[in-house]
Amino acid sequence: MDPRPARRQRDLKPLIAGAAVVGAVAVIVGGVVLWWPSADDTEPHSSAGETSSAATGSAGGSEPAQDAEQAQLLRLVPRGYPPGACKTTATPENALAQVDCDRNNDPDGPVSANYRLFGEKAALQAEFDAAIATASRVNCPGNIQSPGPWRRNATPDRVSGQLFCGLQDGKPIVVWSDEPRMTVSAVRAGADGPTFPQLYAWWSSHS
Repeated sequence: MDPRPARRQRDLKPLIAGAAVVGAVAVIVGGVVLWWPSADDTEPHSSAGETSSAATGSAGGSEPAQDAEQAQLLRLVPRGYPPGACKTTATPENALAQVDCDRNNDPDGPVSANYRLFGEKAALQAEFDAAIATASRVNCPGNIQSPGPWRRNATPDRVSGQLFCGLQDGKPIVVWSDEPRMTVSAVRAGADGPTFPQLYAWWSSHS
C-alpha cells in the first residue's frame, strides 16, 4: 500500500528516524511491493491480502440474517490468525457484525484487533470517526498522511477507504475503513511490540 505522504506540519514528528526518503523507494514486505513516495500528491496502495480460513465464530445471535453477516465478516478477517483466535461478539447498534481477535501469528502481526461490518456508508464513516477519536493522531510510517485515503494495488484508480495511524494508551494502533467490503478495522500493538513500522507493514500486506 502506498499511502499519501502527509504535508509537513510543525507540530508533528516523524515516526521513524530515517523514514524520510528522497524520490520513490520500493520496499518489499511479505512479497508485496510498497512504494514510499516523497511527493505530496501520492496515496498509499495496498495489496489485497488473503483472508483467514482459521478464524472461527461463537454465534452472537440466533437470527439467520445475523448469523450470515457474522459468517461473512469472519471470511473477511485477514490471514494469520490461529484457530479460535477470532470470535464474533455482541454487535454494536449501528453495525451488522463484529469480530474480535487475539494475536495474529504472521510476522509483526497485531496483538489484538476488532473488525466490524456495516450495511450503510453513513454508519461506516461514523464508526471510523468514533474509532480514531479514541487515539492520538500521528503520521503513518514514511510520513504518510493520517487520516488519509488509501488504495489497493489492484485498483489504483479507486480509493478503497480511509487510513489512520495513532497511539492508544501509548501503543501503536492502525484503523482503516474498507468501502468495497463495508468494514472498519482496528489493529493494535502490545507493550512488547510490534513497533509502529512493523504493524504498518503488516497492515500493508494484509488489508
